[in-house]
Amino acid sequence: MDIADLLEVSYPRLVYHIYLVEPDKRYKTFEIPKKSGGIRQISTPITALKIIQTKLNQVLQTVYEIKPSVHGFVMGKNIVTNAQAHTKKRYVLNLDLTDFFPSINFGRVRGMFMATPYGLHPDVATVLAQICCHNNQH
Repeated sequence: MDIADLLEVSYPRLVYHIYLVEPDKRYKTFEIPKKSGGIRQISTPITALKIIQTKLNQVLQTVYEIKPSVHGFVMGKNIVTNAQAHTKKRYVLNLDLTDFFPSINFGRVRGMFMATPYGLHPDVATVLAQICCHNNQH
């Protein structure tokens, strides 16, 4: 019940969306073309789950301290601010990791919630990972 209170959602509603709704109905999946050719599969949460995830994100942002070198998914930072740190450098190595997001699985997300800085009880970490993950992926 504490997680539901923290996320300002009723306990029955939280349980419903993370445990009772069929996994294939929690997300809409569609495809878009990649710039480099091929197809990228996108999964987006249904509105109710997205609201729960947004509330969890707001809570986590109050705890997590972003490292200065991080630019991805950080408010006020973007591809330009990332590039500025590398101007006038003799060499810049740019990598694109294949299937990076699918490599972040439920166990890793749950483990992150149990580790520093969160240090959460395994049961709490499990519920939060359920909110964050789809098909055993981040």
